[in-house]
Amino acid sequence: MTRLVLVRHGHALCNVERTIEGVATCRGLTKLGKKQVEVLARRLATEQVHIDAMFSSTIRRATETASTLASALGQGYEIDPFLEELRPGDAEGMTWDQYSAFYGNSEGWHPTVPFAPNAEAWIDFARRVAAGLDQIARQYRDKTVLIVTHGGVVDASVFHYFGLDPTEQSPIDFESSNTGITEWERRTFTNIDKSDVHRWRLVRYNDASHLFGLAAP
Repeated sequence: MTRLVLVRHGHALCNVERTIEGVATCRGLTKLGKKQVEVLARRLATEQVHIDAMFSSTIRRATETASTLASALGQGYEIDPFLEELRPGDAEGMTWDQYSAFYGNSEGWHPTVPFAPNAEAWIDFARRVAAGLDQIARQYRDKTVLIVTHGGVVDASVFHYFGLDPTEQSPIDFESSNTGITEWERRTFTNIDKSDVHRWRLVRYNDASHLFGLAAP
């Protein structure tokens, strides 16, 4: 079976300072974030999770996370821009307070409206993520792939594999923890007419049990 193991990056400077940071402006992980990733790396190594391939978003907070995990697991990794967080366009580098002053409260943001000028709308982001995950799943069929990414990508994976409509505002609120693990498993069944049916199963969502006892941000 095909397994996609999604890991959100460690606690980042943008989380502390409430800034909108993309590829150009991301300053990476905090000291706490680096510690979180080290704890996760030890967990994965202890559990002897077999990884056939590893991917990371291009954004620094993800690549720093991926680099530590790759070293601990003896695993190389590829950079994939499809796994980036929603691209913020002209809002990149702003604080969230500045964003609210310029563009309004993001809680009321509609999924078909761009996040800011030159930015993605949620629907475009969700479709981009879905295409990236599908490509990885095709390329590594019946393999296990570790994907280091962002909370928004984890959210988009739920929309994709649960068949939710990305043009509608979600009735569900997501909150992925830093270094939380979300795992999807693709199984193939043979129907009574002998045709194959492929189904994705959510094995675990936001498993951050390795952080127990570690100082909260």
